[in-house]
Amino acid sequence: MPHCSTFLGSAVLLLVLSGCDSQSETFLVHGMVVYPDGKPLTEGTVEFEALDLKRPITASAEINEDGTFQLGTYEANDGAIAGKHRAAVIANYEIGTGVERPGLIPPPVLDPKFSDFKTSTLQFEVKPSPNNILVEVDYAPPPKKEGEMDETMLEEYGTE
Repeated sequence: MPHCSTFLGSAVLLLVLSGCDSQSETFLVHGMVVYPDGKPLTEGTVEFEALDLKRPITASAEINEDGTFQLGTYEANDGAIAGKHRAAVIANYEIGTGVERPGLIPPPVLDPKFSDFKTSTLQFEVKPSPNNILVEVDYAPPPKKEGEMDETMLEEYGTE
């Protein structure tokens, strides 16, 4: 009987170990984040979220001072899984409204729509090979003057 329990223990150990290695393969993804005029975004984070999966898998990277990035999924710089991804870029400070700290919070540099997967409209295909991706974003809209209504307010309250 001791041989049977040794065999059973080994079989269970094999099953446990094989279940731990279920990470999807990743592929090198590097690139650059730029504005329409070609100037690089020099700070922030890029995030890719794989689509068409039961559980989303996200890859992210810090944006370097020259606008470049290299994604990592399970470890820094290890890449992203192959397939379609939606992307978000986060670069603005979101600490209160700024009223409580006048002059201390820098103005936004990036259109806030890019900070959310649902509104960014950025989509990319990661191929099962090295990938070089250009992420194009827009500058932040100019700040509204006091009393000026934005499009959301006009839709909500009408034009009068």
